[in-house]
Amino acid sequence: MVSFDPEHDVDRDRDHDEPKRGDKAIAPASKGGMLASASLTALEAVFNSVDTASVIGRSAMPLLQFKRDGNGTWAIGQKRNVVEDGSRWAANPRSFKRGYVYFDNNNKPHDRMVPISQPMPDVTTLPDTGYEWQEQWAVNMKCTNGVDAGIEVVYKPNTVGGIQAVVGLIDAVRDRFAGGMHDGKVAPIVQLAKDSYQHSQYGRVYTPVLTIVDWISPDDPAPAPAPVSPLPSAPASSAEQPRRRRVV
Repeated sequence: MVSFDPEHDVDRDRDHDEPKRGDKAIAPASKGGMLASASLTALEAVFNSVDTASVIGRSAMPLLQFKRDGNGTWAIGQKRNVVEDGSRWAANPRSFKRGYVYFDNNNKPHDRMVPISQPMPDVTTLPDTGYEWQEQWAVNMKCTNGVDAGIEVVYKPNTVGGIQAVVGLIDAVRDRFAGGMHDGKVAPIVQLAKDSYQHSQYGRVYTPVLTIVDWISPDDPAPAPAPVSPLPSAPASSAEQPRRRRVV
């Protein structure tokens, strides 16, 4: 923290009316105070040029990713732990966002996202970074069962298939509200599935699918993390061994 201490660096014994012999000429203090008007204008320009939107908009949640090549795999976080088969994930209907993202030379994403209650950002007003801005949608989800129970993630696809999956959830929630008979259960529970098609150039390509299997209230209690089993006193059979997390 920078402290502007009025007691700091002031020689109270110096005669300020006349400089001492050998001293350089002392410029008179500006009548405009600590910062003159021109300085304030320059300072304002500096602060206006600082781009903080991508930093403020970052989520502390691990990223849920879908790997399109190989066999099509859902994974979590930087370690890319594979999601447990059959696990269920509650999508937070308050968290849907949309916007744009670009990837720098280090493949690091920089995005501009707004809630779906706001208009889609105008891509022509985004800063020219030398990289292509790509459309991106997002939703936060929490696992409700299995080894990942209680884990919260954010899914932020910028592929056609991923965006369609998120938009499909939005349409389903909207239809749920329109139907009226929801009893407050408007948060979809989904299973992370996949589909595929044959591409003429790339062969078999997998696409993400969010299959709705149930509905809950957004205010339902969060599931507790899966309990950790105590270490067995003797080696257990392979069927009794705890599931190991695979990594993509």
